[in-house]
Amino acid sequence: MPLRLKLILIALVAAVFPLAGWRFVVQMETTLRQSQERALSASARTLARALPAVDEELQQALRTSPKWLARPMQVDVAADGYSDDWGPLVAEGQPLRDFNGEVLARVSVGLGPNALNLWIDVDDSTPVRAGTEPESERADQVEVIVRDQFGERRWRLTAMSSGVVVPQPVVGADGRMPSVGFPAWWMDREGGYRIELRLPRLDPAMQVGLRVLDFPVLGADLPRRIGALRPTASVASDAVHALWQQSAVIDALVQGGTRLRVLTPDGYVLARAGSLRPGSDTADDEDLSFWRWLRAIVYRYLMAPTLAPAGGYGFDLLRLQVPEVTQAMDDENAVRWRPAASQASVILSAAAPIRVDGQIRGSVLLEQTSDALLLWTNRALGSLLLGGLLTMIVAASILFGYAGYLSFRIRRLRNAAENALTPEGRVLANFPRSSAVDEIGDLSRSFARLLEQVVAYTEYLRTLGSKLSHELATPLAVVRSSLENLEQEPLPESARVYAERARSGAERLSTLLRNLAQASRMERAIASAEAEDFDLRAVITGAVAGYRDMAEGREMRCQVPEHSVPFHGAPELIHQALDKLVDNALSFTPEGGWIKVSLEMRAQGGVDVAVANQGPPLPQKMQGRLFDSLITVREGRSASGMHLGLGLYVVRLIAELHGGQASASDLPAGDGVEFRLSLIGMPRKPSGRG
Repeated sequence: MPLRLKLILIALVAAVFPLAGWRFVVQMETTLRQSQERALSASARTLARALPAVDEELQQALRTSPKWLARPMQVDVAADGYSDDWGPLVAEGQPLRDFNGEVLARVSVGLGPNALNLWIDVDDSTPVRAGTEPESERADQVEVIVRDQFGERRWRLTAMSSGVVVPQPVVGADGRMPSVGFPAWWMDREGGYRIELRLPRLDPAMQVGLRVLDFPVLGADLPRRIGALRPTASVASDAVHALWQQSAVIDALVQGGTRLRVLTPDGYVLARAGSLRPGSDTADDEDLSFWRWLRAIVYRYLMAPTLAPAGGYGFDLLRLQVPEVTQAMDDENAVRWRPAASQASVILSAAAPIRVDGQIRGSVLLEQTSDALLLWTNRALGSLLLGGLLTMIVAASILFGYAGYLSFRIRRLRNAAENALTPEGRVLANFPRSSAVDEIGDLSRSFARLLEQVVAYTEYLRTLGSKLSHELATPLAVVRSSLENLEQEPLPESARVYAERARSGAERLSTLLRNLAQASRMERAIASAEAEDFDLRAVITGAVAGYRDMAEGREMRCQVPEHSVPFHGAPELIHQALDKLVDNALSFTPEGGWIKVSLEMRAQGGVDVAVANQGPPLPQKMQGRLFDSLITVREGRSASGMHLGLGLYVVRLIAELHGGQASASDLPAGDGVEFRLSLIGMPRKPSGRG
């Protein structure tokens, strides 16, 4: 495993501490949040019991069912058939159902300054419009009844087409017929029609009744469907209650930062009071600093409870259809968290059922922002995150800085170890010694001591040949002279055999000593060779002519350019390298085989001298070591002389002296090998003037 990865794993251990702190903050936040849920739920239950007792009008509105629910409006409508004055109220109308419980029409009620505004949207797939006056009583129509301090008045609304409709007076139950009508507008639409009307409000306690009659054909005896707030045979009037009621009593019961709404069983808002923190319903984040916004984002997405969708809670809605209200109507206490419009807050809502006369008549929805909880959590979380992040950054910086320093020292030691040996196998004596008193410094000093011992041992081996030849020369001469004198003496035939063996061994030992001494002298001779200008082609052709006498049944080939090849180098060394290569080829070429010596010019400068021969391929284990010193592959082969593995080593030295290199490879056909010298030439010495 790399050192950096190990340090990363160690640095991750430091993340345990901020993680533990984060878990502690989460537990504290959960405890505080549950406490807020219990407190708000208890407040909702208390208000659900207290509100009907302290507000008789609200109690009456909850007890009376069904009833008309009117939204307060700033102006009275123009009754022109357009919904511009109504806004979203049109989509939240109260349903008028037929005897089968199916919705026949929806009615939106608006409580204007001087009138009761009505928008009636009727679904009718079989439109039957009024014709002659007698038939108007048996066409699609809407009956209106008003009951106030002046008695009961009735009208019938029917029309032949879209436009202004004149209410037709109808005799009431008291035998009276209204003398004054009201503005109304009839507008046909696809699948039904709409009526907009404005009833004068002369008595604040007025009651209103509506009945929609859907006839199958003009003049039918009975309508196909009848829809009303309370489907009955006759038109029943019901009280009108204003939505969004405000009272000082309810306001006094709601604490700051809390919002209260009293809802009917259908979710209509009868009363409301209080308000949330500014920005909870609208995205008022202009004064929100970046760090507070960042902490709020972290809280909302890492620590906050599961948040419900934020839609459906607007303070100006006439009707709320949210899960906690439904649970409250099922006699269940419910709490719910949802995101506020501001990123810096979340909202908790709690609902509780309201009982009137022992029956559930509505519910209380209490909402509260979690600013205090969020503030405490944000501060704790912000401090924890900032402290943990800074700690991890500092720890990681120190670890990675130290790791980088160690890596630099290790790489420097590795580079020094890789460069301690030259390509020729010579040991350089400039290995750096570190003065650091740690393991890496101790390792560098150990390497330096080891290389010093290797240098000393290598130098000993390098001079061993000359030392042996010098030390053994005299004893070997004594042995040889003694053997020569012994041969002059009369010896039995059995003793003469042993004398011949001793003389042969002495000759072989003398040859070995000469070769060892020659190797040392050869390196010095090659290094001190003088360069001259000569024709390399002539040297190659002359050498090959001499090798033909040594071929002994092998074909000697020569391939050189037709023109002379000028070259600057040592011709005797080139000849010597050819001797070594051809001698090596003769050792491996079978009887009847061929040996080819070639000279090629390179386009980028320089020449290639190649010696190829037919024979076995190169051994795989020797591919990269053929040109090293004391390496030979002739074991097991008959050879005229002893081979110490110095021939190809000398070839490499000669090639490097001429600015090139030596290489060996198998022939593409696999029937032989090729040794190639890529030569550039020896550098020219600057000529001096006397």
